[in-house]
Amino acid sequence: MVEAFRCSQCSAPVTNDNWTSCPFCGTVLNKPTINPLRAATAPARFAAARRHPDLERLLQLTPSTSGFAASQIFLVFFLVIWIGATLFMSTVFAEVAGLAALLPLAMGVFGFVMVSRGLVKARSIRNAPLEREIVVLLDERTEVSGGGKDSSASTAYYLLVQGEDGARTELGCSAQVVGKVTAGDIGVAYRKGSWLADFQRIDV
Repeated sequence: MVEAFRCSQCSAPVTNDNWTSCPFCGTVLNKPTINPLRAATAPARFAAARRHPDLERLLQLTPSTSGFAASQIFLVFFLVIWIGATLFMSTVFAEVAGLAALLPLAMGVFGFVMVSRGLVKARSIRNAPLEREIVVLLDERTEVSGGGKDSSASTAYYLLVQGEDGARTELGCSAQVVGKVTAGDIGVAYRKGSWLADFQRIDV
């Protein structure tokens, strides 16, 4: 598989052949003669993918959205636990600290607003049409949130993809999708809005 060329200092992906230094940490880039990602996104490779005998079958597939559904369930579960915990803390604080009860109440309102925004975004993704497009996977990113004494951490996964027109988009996805792909893979992306429901690799 093709691996993304990265900065030797901060490991950031180098996605532009014109960069002479890392835009993130400033380290001078000792790039190879041919950036692997440039070869991975060459027009000839997209053309080969379009000629592949499996393409027609892959364009007819409808992937499962169970990973996305699981993320929605987590949001609802988190909202219920958060509101319950802050209401309990407000009740306790009201008995022993008076106005200090407003602090956990404010935390509850903040949590409600943030999770509500997530649910609105989830609804828009769920209602978005399923699009199928040939793309190259350039990089992946994880985002860890939460985690503490009384709660477990939640990890969000993102993949940076490039289409045949050169446009790059970062899409959210499940751990299952991340686990079966590698930087440089080309294939069919099944996306609903900003969510990558699945990716089927084409060997070219």
